Amino acid sequence: MPLFRYKVLTETGELQAGIIDLPLTDPLAAARYIEHGGALALEIVPLPRVVDAIAHKTGLGIGKITRPELSEFYNNLGMLVTAGVTVMDALEELAADAKNPRLKNAISCIRADIQTGQTLGEALERHPHLAPFVVLHMVRIGEETGQLDAMLKKAADHIRHIHDIISATKRALTYPAFLLTVVLLAVVFWFWYVVPQLVTLFQDMGLELPAPTRLLMAIADWFQAWFLPTVGGLILAGAFLAWLRRRSQPVRYAMSALALRIPVLAVILHTSLVARATEYLGIMMGAGISILRTLDLVIESTANEVYKSRLHGSLQSVKNGIILSEALRQHQALDPFAIRMVAVGEMTGRLDDQAQYVAELYRQKLAGLVDVLAKTLEPMIMIFLGGMFAVIMIGLLLPVYELVTKLGG
Repeated sequence: MPLFRYKVLTETGELQAGIIDLPLTDPLAAARYIEHGGALALEIVPLPRVVDAIAHKTGLGIGKITRPELSEFYNNLGMLVTAGVTVMDALEELAADAKNPRLKNAISCIRADIQTGQTLGEALERHPHLAPFVVLHMVRIGEETGQLDAMLKKAADHIRHIHDIISATKRALTYPAFLLTVVLLAVVFWFWYVVPQLVTLFQDMGLELPAPTRLLMAIADWFQAWFLPTVGGLILAGAFLAWLRRRSQPVRYAMSALALRIPVLAVILHTSLVARATEYLGIMMGAGISILRTLDLVIESTANEVYKSRLHGSLQSVKNGIILSEALRQHQALDPFAIRMVAVGEMTGRLDDQAQYVAELYRQKLAGLVDVLAKTLEPMIMIFLGGMFAVIMIGLLLPVYELVTKLGG
């Protein structure tokens, strides 16, 4: 949604200014939108497109609405509706309690739209950052069937599950990256700063350097001469590869295939992809969305091009009349266990429940992977660091031993 810089005079005579995102593009319409709550718009100017794009991408100046906040919003809204509170009163109460300014503004905008005669689903449609397609569809079904409170709570659970999957995946990938960074920094520090100074000291004292020390000297000389150019080249290569990845589907596919061949990374990515696919499958089938539309949305939510291709092949097979479980099996789109559970769901008419069950199992498996990585990688890194420093200390202590021997003689 476009961002506007605004300055308003509230009903109490207080002057307020800031940045607001509104589901409008026309400044006059945006002014009327703001004044709908009783304030007087003194100034409202759309921000430049570049600034707008950066702000939406990073959240600078406008903040971000996190998935836990969204889950809490829909859960609280569902609880209030269950208790008999009208949607308008519930939104007013939630807007008053919201601590996130962007969420507070979005709730106020939704409430203003409902006051003009729109339904909750129609109002949410104008706020895609607040209501993804799955959530929006669930709200609409809830309004049509009279079960809005139940669907709102299901939407909250869905958002929380997706957050758990993404968070566990990030933790599993972040921890090894952090340890690797620490190791690299330690190696750079020793060979860039410590080793050259000590070796220079030994040379000035006229000591004959043994082979381990000369090896350390060669590594230190390489760091002094080539480390910065190598880092610069890697940064440029990474930037070029990222640019190429955005513009070339074959490059994206090749990188995805490579990621699935890296031992630890492959397990994390595979578990995360199966968990997300079955989560979307269960929640959307339960919301009454067709299998074809469900597979379309699962494909859109999948970042790995290899799995996206497999899921697309499954979609084409379903269009040709093959049942979902057989299509997934033919294209190896999911684990054999997950496919068997989907087949059971098809036979019993409870595909949504079976898919949700599989998603829960893989969420737990992903969380277990995080714990295993933390317990496994840390001692491995410590052993590597210990071995590296042992080699360094041997190379540095041998000349010291020779010096002590000469002095003793």
